Amino acid sequence: MGSAFGAALYGVVIAMGTVSPAKADDTVHLVADEVGYDEDFGIYVARGHVEAQRGDKIIMADTLTYNERTKTVTANGNVAMLLPNGDTMFGNYVDVTEDFNDGIVQGFKGLFKDQSRLAAQTAQRVDGNKMILKNAVYTPCLPCRTDPSRQPIWQVKAREVVQDDVAQTITYDNAWMEMWGVPVFWTPYFQHPAPGVKRATGLLEPRISASSGRAGYQYAQPYFIALGPDKDLTLTPIVRIGGDPDSAGAVGDVEYRQHVREGAFRLEVSGTQEDRVGNEDTSVVKNNEFRGHLEADGLFEINRDWRWGFNNKVTTDKSYLRQYHFGSPDWLENQLWAEGFFGRSYFDARAMGFQSTDKDFDSDNAPMVLPSINYNFVSEPGQYGSYWGLNLNTRNIVRTDDRDSLRFSASPSWTLPYTSSIGDIYEMKLSFQSDLYIVNDVDKNSDAVNGGDFDGVAGRFFPEASFKWHYPFVHPGQTITQVFQPIAQLVLAPDCCNTGKIPNDDSRAFEWDDTKVFDSDRFAGGDRVDSGSRFNYGAEWTGYLPDGGSLDVFLGQSLRFWNDGDEVRDGSGIDDDLSDLVGRVVVAPADWLDLTYRFRLDVEDFDMNRQDMGLSIGPEELNGWINYVQIEDDVEGGKEEQIGAGVRAKIGEFWTVGAQGSYDIHDNDLLAVGSMLEYQDECFGMLLKASYAPESDEDDTSGDFTALVQFRFTNLGNIGSSF
Repeated sequence: MGSAFGAALYGVVIAMGTVSPAKADDTVHLVADEVGYDEDFGIYVARGHVEAQRGDKIIMADTLTYNERTKTVTANGNVAMLLPNGDTMFGNYVDVTEDFNDGIVQGFKGLFKDQSRLAAQTAQRVDGNKMILKNAVYTPCLPCRTDPSRQPIWQVKAREVVQDDVAQTITYDNAWMEMWGVPVFWTPYFQHPAPGVKRATGLLEPRISASSGRAGYQYAQPYFIALGPDKDLTLTPIVRIGGDPDSAGAVGDVEYRQHVREGAFRLEVSGTQEDRVGNEDTSVVKNNEFRGHLEADGLFEINRDWRWGFNNKVTTDKSYLRQYHFGSPDWLENQLWAEGFFGRSYFDARAMGFQSTDKDFDSDNAPMVLPSINYNFVSEPGQYGSYWGLNLNTRNIVRTDDRDSLRFSASPSWTLPYTSSIGDIYEMKLSFQSDLYIVNDVDKNSDAVNGGDFDGVAGRFFPEASFKWHYPFVHPGQTITQVFQPIAQLVLAPDCCNTGKIPNDDSRAFEWDDTKVFDSDRFAGGDRVDSGSRFNYGAEWTGYLPDGGSLDVFLGQSLRFWNDGDEVRDGSGIDDDLSDLVGRVVVAPADWLDLTYRFRLDVEDFDMNRQDMGLSIGPEELNGWINYVQIEDDVEGGKEEQIGAGVRAKIGEFWTVGAQGSYDIHDNDLLAVGSMLEYQDECFGMLLKASYAPESDEDDTSGDFTALVQFRFTNLGNIGSSF
């Protein structure tokens, strides 16, 4: 309300200057039915449809006068002022001094460019630096279309509002909020920054949460301190009642932010002294221990080619972050990094450490990467479009109670793309990967080294050649344009080089799907090479509809030869000479239908090893979705199956309702259910959400049942609570 008022009254004062002759260089454009001058009284008068403009400000009135003796400007009758920012001000009577420092507007009303409205009995500027509104009312709510006289959804009223240009504040005296004409909140005093002030010291929106779990009932009240244009500090005391251990608690949180010439950084630290449960065994209570966390991040530009940064997050115990809602992924990552971009090259160096908040994992076994350095280079195209590539890497991994490894790698490559005169496309690639490892305490899981632990030096040289061909056949049609593309690839590589002397730290994640069929190296990372030779083949059909819709079908498979299955996991889909058949089907004929289906089929047993399907159907007014996932369980055998579904409906212009749930078909267990109800118009919003997750990973801190209640007030802020 204060921000709107400040812009309004200041605009009134400036606009009134359009008829002042005080400055010779002021150009005034005046249009009126009648213009006159009374020499006896020294008054300039303009009457009838008066419109005066100076610069980009316009004032309109029935009568406009300037008194040479009193040095005042007055406007009467249907006074309207158009300001350059899009706001429009109205009044019954305006009287301001010639120097525009003091003045009054009777029957003031303001319509702002965001459609919010402000009204006051009087708007007065005094002492050249204060503006006062008496009996002011502000609302961003539009009038009811069928009954404009009806009370708005909400409005703020105040006996007096004062804007101080020196202190840059807006102060409210005896202010209250009404909803549907009913008072719901009152305060004798309230103050916030004036319009145009981007940052000012004061209270921020509180955070309220309640939980049946360990978090208990919490109230957090941030207090923002502007230390300067480039830095600030936020102090947040958090009070907890109930929870586990069943005692009251309090946490202090401090966040510091600063912009520097080369970048910006943020530092946050919190702490408390209280009882806590054990990290692994939550039935154990440890008395009067320090608990807290440290979080920091920053990004800095060195020059146009180089930059560096860091991100860190550590905590004293595994439940603290969840209990006090500081956010807690299963792994906390700490990184210090630098990277360079120059020409067609990229350089990256980083050091990494990790901490687990999973109660089933011991962080003492977490790796530390000190450091990892990568350099990637791609040359300019040369003869026949060919280009060279080079990847260099060194990585040092250390652990407290497990294996260590230091790796040096170099992978030069040469690629030749070619498109023939008939339109088929070829690509030939030659690469050579060389690795040197210095390791300690490696479990030699390969028969070639007869088991046991290994300390020492290991290395390998791994050449690879690939040749890929595909031919897109295009058939335009009146109803659909079709593209059919057969694809084939030959990969030649020796059957070697994955040995138990080389630890596997970065190549553990593997999934055989439609995106991997034509990758020359199907493993992630560099600790495992995709050894052996194979022939990859597949086909893709795509149909393009005139209105922008599309259909897509892909099938692909791989046939191995000269390979004994070295370092390929059971159940991966490529453990046999003939791999599982993978494919996808994407149906998106219109913006109201989107279906994606992916599968992995064991062609020997004709058994589906993996399926996942996602369906979204319906327009914005009523739409639903279904997700289904089925995967092979390599540990316990059988298949894991889960299904999720949801529906969302828009009711009328402002209401939205939705519900969703997920179910474990294999274990016959409910995973989660939830619902939501939302209302949103131009000035007010309400959100109600509730969910139940009996097997939630967060049940030790949040409980099985969670709920959120939030109210949004346009131009004022939000207030809500989670349970």
